[in-house]
Amino acid sequence: MNLKGKQVINCVFGEGTVINQDETYITVEFISKTSKFVYPEAFERFLKAKDETVQTQIDSLLNRKKEIKMACAETEKNVMLENLNNIKKGKSQTMDELFSKDYHVEYLAKGTILTYKEVEERYGIKISGFGRGINITPCAVILISSIAKSKGNFIYHDKWTDSGDYLYSGEGKTGNQSMTKGNLAIKNAAHDGKKIHLFVKFSPQEYYYQGVFELLNYKYEDEIDENSNLRKEYKFCLRRVYE
Repeated sequence: MNLKGKQVINCVFGEGTVINQDETYITVEFISKTSKFVYPEAFERFLKAKDETVQTQIDSLLNRKKEIKMACAETEKNVMLENLNNIKKGKSQTMDELFSKDYHVEYLAKGTILTYKEVEERYGIKISGFGRGINITPCAVILISSIAKSKGNFIYHDKWTDSGDYLYSGEGKTGNQSMTKGNLAIKNAAHDGKKIHLFVKFSPQEYYYQGVFELLNYKYEDEIDENSNLRKEYKFCLRRVYE
């Protein structure tokens, strides 16, 4: 919906007017400053439309976006579960067939497979928790993308694109992600002179090395978090570098 010219209220800056809007942001002019907000998510916490009818329409939009995201996640989960059930029933399936077409598993490199201990020793890092994460060293950023075999779906929303680049979700399981720590390390890797190494983990004994990557760009997009709530998540688009 078009909010340009509409009045909004912020608990700190008071009333303001929407002076610009695109697909992702709205710009609001307050008496003391002009601020940019993520749209429509800002209306969950930071803004409220002065017109109650407008606010009701925004609430409906937020609910629809959340329902669509949850439906897509459920569909993908069902596809993965169906694939796993086929395996249990004795139907022949390769590892490639475990994934949905949207994952583009044809780009997954399968040549070098390390254990978590070998990864730790090679890069001087400590892998904690379930294995996924952004690991920062003085000369590199080591990314681990994790898959839970028992569920057949990826933790976070990592996947290959149809052109062979890799979309890596930023760190932070719940709430809007922030450009700090590991996320900032990916963003600044080239500036800091650090190589980005990528692994896809299938188990503690199966870390598939994907090679060295460079950051092409990143986006801040709607996704469903660990608690099934709509939030903003960084998506880093990485391209394999052939050295």
